[in-house]
Amino acid sequence: MSLSPFGFDTSTLDWVLSIRAEPWNSLWQLVTVFGDTLTLTLVTIGVFVLAWLGDRIDLAALIAVGGISGYVVMVLLKGAFGRSRPPVVDRLVEVGTLSFPSGHAMMSTVIFGLTAVIVYRLYPWVRGHPGILFVAPGLALVIGVSRVYLGAHWASDVLAGWAIGVVWVALCLLAHRQIVRWVQLRTQQPTAAGQQN
Repeated sequence: MSLSPFGFDTSTLDWVLSIRAEPWNSLWQLVTVFGDTLTLTLVTIGVFVLAWLGDRIDLAALIAVGGISGYVVMVLLKGAFGRSRPPVVDRLVEVGTLSFPSGHAMMSTVIFGLTAVIVYRLYPWVRGHPGILFVAPGLALVIGVSRVYLGAHWASDVLAGWAIGVVWVALCLLAHRQIVRWVQLRTQQPTAAGQQN
C-alpha cells in the first residue's frame, strides 16, 4: 500500500516554502538533530544508566525495551504504508527510507516521553518541580515541526508520528506496570507460604 499525501500536506509544504529564510533554515537544521537516531540512542543509554545506578532495573528495562520496540514498530509502519517523501528539490536535509510515519516525531515522543516518566520516578527534585517535565513534549513538538519545515516529511507524517508515539508510551507504561505487579506477586508468594507453615 502506498499512501499519497493529503490536501493539507501539499498546502502546508507550499506555505513552508514561501516563508523559508535564514537564520530559520539553519536553526531548524540544528533542532532536527535532537531527533536523530544517534541523539536518541545516546539519551536512551544515559537514562538506562541513571535508572540502573538508581537501583531501578525495571525502569532501565522500560527505556531500553520501549525504545527498541518502538523503533521496530516505526520501521514496520513505514514499510506497510510505503509513502514517498516530499520532492527532493524542496528538502533542506538529506533523508532516506520512507516517509510515514515520521521517525523523528514518533521516536522523540517515545524516548523523551519515557525519559520524563523515569526521571519523575527516580528523583524527588523532579517530583517537586513537575513543570520541568514539559521539556519532553516541547522537544518532540519542535523536532516534528523541524521535519516539515526542512521538507523531510509531510505534515501528516509528523502528526501520525506524534500520535503513534503517545500511544506507544502509554502501552509501554501499561506493560511495565503489569510486569512489575506480576513480579511482586511472584516474590510475595513464597513469603506468604512460609508464614502459613
